[in-house]
Amino acid sequence: MMKTRRQDIAKVFGNLLVSLATPLLLTLLDWPFRHVLKPSNILLIYLLGVFFVALRFGLWPSMLASLTCAGAFAYFFAPPIFSFAIADQDNLLGLAVMLVIGTVTSKLAETVRVQSLAATLREKRASALYRLSKELAEASLERDIVEIGVRHIHAEFGGKNTLLLANRAGELSYPTQTIWPISLRGTNLNVARWVFSHGKSAGHGSDYFAEENAVYLPLKGAIRSIGVLVLELSEAEKLAQEEQRLFLDTFIGQIANTLERAYLVEQTKEASLKIQSETLRNSLLSSISHDLRTPLATIVAAASTLETDKERLPDSSRTNLVRTISREAHRMSDLTTKILEMARLEAGEVILNRQWYEPEEIIGSALRRLDKNLKVRPVNIQIANNQALIHVDAVLLQQVIVNLLDNADKYSPSGKPIDISVETSAQGVGIQIADRGIGIGSGYEEKIFDKFFQIHPEGAQSGVGLGLSICRAIIEAHGGEITASRRQGGGSIFRLWLPYSECPPTIVLEENEGE
Repeated sequence: MMKTRRQDIAKVFGNLLVSLATPLLLTLLDWPFRHVLKPSNILLIYLLGVFFVALRFGLWPSMLASLTCAGAFAYFFAPPIFSFAIADQDNLLGLAVMLVIGTVTSKLAETVRVQSLAATLREKRASALYRLSKELAEASLERDIVEIGVRHIHAEFGGKNTLLLANRAGELSYPTQTIWPISLRGTNLNVARWVFSHGKSAGHGSDYFAEENAVYLPLKGAIRSIGVLVLELSEAEKLAQEEQRLFLDTFIGQIANTLERAYLVEQTKEASLKIQSETLRNSLLSSISHDLRTPLATIVAAASTLETDKERLPDSSRTNLVRTISREAHRMSDLTTKILEMARLEAGEVILNRQWYEPEEIIGSALRRLDKNLKVRPVNIQIANNQALIHVDAVLLQQVIVNLLDNADKYSPSGKPIDISVETSAQGVGIQIADRGIGIGSGYEEKIFDKFFQIHPEGAQSGVGLGLSICRAIIEAHGGEITASRRQGGGSIFRLWLPYSECPPTIVLEENEGE
């Protein structure tokens, strides 16, 4: 503060010095030509100097320069010279006119100068607000908004500052984010809490807690209080100026509104997640209750029949009832297993155990798991020799192929073939499973991968609607993708694409193998 005051005093003395130096300089310039120039011409030169001082330094320096010019003219140029007396009435009149014109032009020049300074200041403030608004518009996280606000307030108003924000419980606390060099430390939290609760300014230069070195200003959004700005200025008294205070209030308003916008966006996201979670839970309960009730009712009915009519039933009927109970029990077990698998995949609890495998090895394992179901159905396999290895979790990829083959078997007429092909490229491996079944309805190619979605939920072969969702989750966990499409001539085609995460190893055959 003392440094600034000394600068102001030095500036005043500098202006006065220029006000005196300008007439003296003009006198030195005119003196050699005093016999050539007329007094009116010399007065015009002095008037030009006064006008320059008025434009550059303001009204009072120009008035001082005008009086100094009058004295210099009377002493050096108006006869008798070296005397302040003026004998010629014309010179006296010219000097009076110069003083009047100098005063008027100084006043006009001062007005122009003040308007120019005001326009420059307005432009500077508008540019500062534009830069702040632009950065705030691109920020979405609370931490980024706080960093932008602290940095711009420091750039425009100087001094250190900090933003104290209220948590979800409405309690004000010290910021937990990184402390920047321009951040103000050691603020009085009790004063900040008072400002936050009362919504009034406090601290230096205010009616409340005036003994504080910093200024405490409330951050108010459109619908709630956001927090408190604590600003420690080297020239706190500047905030007493109305325009400067309005400028700071505009800054604070923009920062508070952006913080409130970020808070509302976060609230909206949380509400959306809750709605999605609730919808998923309802779908899960609805699906489970439906898919468990059907097989359970069948099991109960078959078991009751066996219990009450065991002696009267022929052996073939008892065998059929036992098979029904076994089939429906397996169906319930499959449902439970898929639900648990989907939950583990969505929770991110599955850690891929990636190893290098030959594609035909995994496909062969999947076919052996379905050997009982596929023993009466032709399966055509096209795999070129010397296929590259794939780096996958074999258990999970085998589960994907089992799910696709099981669907192809369920939804294809008896005797229709299933075609499996494998292709490799420099980027990855593609596996295709095609059938001649009922196919996929138009527009459902992507929808069938949604959880609990079933094209024919009441069909005899309907499942729980999680098999394809599990397939997609597993393939995406490998960085690949799975797509479905209608097959020309009837049926469906499922394509798996697994990119290489690293270069596949080469297999070197031993030269003396078998010798």
